[in-house]
Amino acid sequence: MTYELRIERQFDASPEAVFDAFADRTAQGVLHGAEQQGWNVEVIQTDVRVGGTSIVRMGPEGREPDTETRLYSVVDRPHRLEFRYSMELAEESGRTLDTDVTVTFEDRDGGTLFTMVETGFEIEEDRDGFMEGWSEYLETLGRLLKTRHDT
Repeated sequence: MTYELRIERQFDASPEAVFDAFADRTAQGVLHGAEQQGWNVEVIQTDVRVGGTSIVRMGPEGREPDTETRLYSVVDRPHRLEFRYSMELAEESGRTLDTDVTVTFEDRDGGTLFTMVETGFEIEEDRDGFMEGWSEYLETLGRLLKTRHDT
């Protein structure tokens, strides 16, 4: 048995704007928590195209960082992204979580309905931990979109 994570958020921005902010190299550090006190983020690579890879290393100061890798299989701007997601957890002897993620960006009510489905969690607690992390990520995405819209 595996567990699934599903998150929906409505953003007050076009699908193009939400897709671009989600995929943008310059935004990746912020989205992964670079502006949080005591948190380090190193964006190594962002190549959002079919066959492309994004790699981010992140974690609390003074600790070996975790490494997130996304390998993109579908890039249909501004409608859909699909990628193989891998998170190497440094503090857990390098244990790696591998999942599949589908993100859709649907034009709805003058904004965008963002839906993310992540499948393949073998442990319910892992899924729940990712729910917390993705929720923070999407809150940051909302603030980033508002900042971009206001400028």
